[in-house]
Amino acid sequence: MQHDQKGSRNRNLNPWPPPDLPPKFKQHILEEMGGTGLVLVIQKTIFYSDVNPTASRFSIPFFQVKTHDFLNEAEAKELAHKNRMQVCLLDPSLKQTSITFNKWVMGNTSLYVLTNTWNSVFKNNQLEKGVMVQL
Repeated sequence: MQHDQKGSRNRNLNPWPPPDLPPKFKQHILEEMGGTGLVLVIQKTIFYSDVNPTASRFSIPFFQVKTHDFLNEAEAKELAHKNRMQVCLLDPSLKQTSITFNKWVMGNTSLYVLTNTWNSVFKNNQLEKGVMVQL
């Protein structure tokens, strides 16, 4: 996950193309974590609900997801069967955190969510409403 501090009046607009992932993140993912590829899932501005300690979740609305191909077939099937997955999140400080990844379907709306340890991720990285993040 990468984040940029608030600054622009137009910070709610997602620039296209998205900024490239910093080299230190690429290197860490590919070399240290053994990743095989980099995919931008979402770039979004953090909203109040994403940093609300009571909600304790980061929402990833389907309509904002850049590509749904970041899941392999088995992972997509698990989520479709309402099973949660433990995934590794690389936060802005390059700390790896185990976090719960889930798919929620609410009426006609679907979204992915990061839960469980999300509160500690946003607190430890001073993430706040209005900050742009990439996942």
